[in-house]
Amino acid sequence: MTWPPSSLFSLPVNCQDAEMDHIKNRPNPQEFDASAAEAAPSAIVLDLMHPNDLAAMTPWEMDFRQLDPGPLSTQIAVRSSPACSVLNISLSGAVHQRGVSPDGWSTFGISRRGTIDSWQGCALDDDAFLTFGNKDGFDGVSTGRFFGNVVSFNTRRFQKLAQCCGYSIASEGPALRLQISDVNARRMDWLEREIANLLKHSDEPWSEDVEEALMIKVLAILTSSAIHQDKSSAQTRRRALNRALEMMNDNALEPVSIEDLCAATGASLRTLNRAFNERFGYGPKAYYMRLRLDGVREDLLNGAGAKSIADIANKHGFWHMGQFARDYRLFFGELPSETQMRRSA
Repeated sequence: MTWPPSSLFSLPVNCQDAEMDHIKNRPNPQEFDASAAEAAPSAIVLDLMHPNDLAAMTPWEMDFRQLDPGPLSTQIAVRSSPACSVLNISLSGAVHQRGVSPDGWSTFGISRRGTIDSWQGCALDDDAFLTFGNKDGFDGVSTGRFFGNVVSFNTRRFQKLAQCCGYSIASEGPALRLQISDVNARRMDWLEREIANLLKHSDEPWSEDVEEALMIKVLAILTSSAIHQDKSSAQTRRRALNRALEMMNDNALEPVSIEDLCAATGASLRTLNRAFNERFGYGPKAYYMRLRLDGVREDLLNGAGAKSIADIANKHGFWHMGQFARDYRLFFGELPSETQMRRSA
């Protein structure tokens, strides 16, 4: 099977894709058309005859060997883009898992207590965050209750974001974090929920923002909070905050990413988070979302030239209408259509 360079998974054409309603995030209005929505990644669910069949669809080198007697069921759900892939895999029996991760990708997995007996020769009796390294072999023994979530990032993209946001990560072989702090436990919970949402719900959008959020959460789990504690001065934070606010206000149609904000302000993500939380009680992403939602509401209440809700939402950088409506209702307590009707009442 031919391996396409634009995706981590090359799935058979006879696989049944889940019906999706994705719209490309932040398109140029002049270039956006219906084909952009069709190009967004869809969730695919497969039942495999053998776990090694996964190697025929990916650049992974795999040698999984069944340990328990009886039929072995292997189920996977996956979504993939050129920069990121999320995968859920479940095995009905104990398996000796060996393989080599694909070159150019950084892969991480969450091991819950009782799902893996050992990893790289280390016994696991608690939750752990697994790293698969890059071109290095991994070796693990899973139990009959194995159910794992895996996320992979284009290594170059992942390292670039880490550098821009002020994280320092080492390029090491397969490893694990056995001691999971309460903070990292919450981050792992968030990561698993987000992977589940992306795989299970057909209306969950996939965008650069989603990929960036996944990367930042993994970076936070991987790095030491003590080493990366923000030590910026009040003046530095004030300058970074003012520059970030300028960029946010100047970029409504094509919202800037956290990576862009860090690069433009010269501040790490930790510094920006501290600056925004000190001023507003929210991080930069949460503040930016509120800023754009408020712009939509103002236009809806003012009429905005009798434009449609979709046109107004697009003007403020919202392109997935289902997600936009949920965010709007969660924040304002009503749907955009209800806001629009209130103006004409």
